[in-house]
Amino acid sequence: GTGKIMGSFPLWWLGVFFGLGLLVSCINSIAGGGSTLSLPVMILLGLPPTVANGTNRIGILIGNISSVLNLRKHGYLDSKIYRQLFWPTLVGALFGIFFLVNLHDKAFQGILSVAICLVVVMSNLKADVFGKPPATPPEHLTVGWFFGYLLVSLYGCIIQVGVGFVQIFTLSRYTGLDLIHVNALKNALTTTFLLVSTTGLIIMGKVQWPLAIAMCMGAWAGGYIGSKLQQKRGNKFIRRCISVASIVMAAALLRDLVK
Repeated sequence: GTGKIMGSFPLWWLGVFFGLGLLVSCINSIAGGGSTLSLPVMILLGLPPTVANGTNRIGILIGNISSVLNLRKHGYLDSKIYRQLFWPTLVGALFGIFFLVNLHDKAFQGILSVAICLVVVMSNLKADVFGKPPATPPEHLTVGWFFGYLLVSLYGCIIQVGVGFVQIFTLSRYTGLDLIHVNALKNALTTTFLLVSTTGLIIMGKVQWPLAIAMCMGAWAGGYIGSKLQQKRGNKFIRRCISVASIVMAAALLRDLVK
């Protein structure tokens, strides 16, 4: 009928996906955990979990690019640290893609539940829980940090949900930088591994394009708004947003457990 797109979705879904893109990219730009909102909504609407995952990543990738470009323009992106962490991020993503393409819907949903649980714990740990972060960023990447960041990227590539919290924790610990500089790095590195994983999901046909395009339009605006809010409000605002996002994530997890 006239109210359908691609023969299977009501037209109003385009509005829902635009709104999801805007909200999720704004949350991800500032803190992380936006996908804990968008993925359950997509699965609830009837998309298979792996298709929801692929469609979601298109919007998140665009939102990340929007946020990075704006933060870089204002001098918040530390290019030297980005170059240090680029290679472990890329290697982790290339390993991750092999797991991702072989992941079935049921397995993805199971891993997702455990991942959300761990991410809630991670997001509430202080950056100095394993000792004080350095006063200045390190000059060279050690072997330990190479493999550490490879694992972060591997997780981000396969599951992606809540990887922002994991990155904020690890980047704060590694660099000792303030939150707005950490966020600029987080968004740039997320873009790197998302380009790899999203390409894999596109090739597998796990993207519902009309919905993904609607989400992208919202995500571009959301990423820009999120980066602007950070510049205006500063680190205290970011810290508050991270706390709120992690509480929402914990609530979403509990709701799934008692279903």
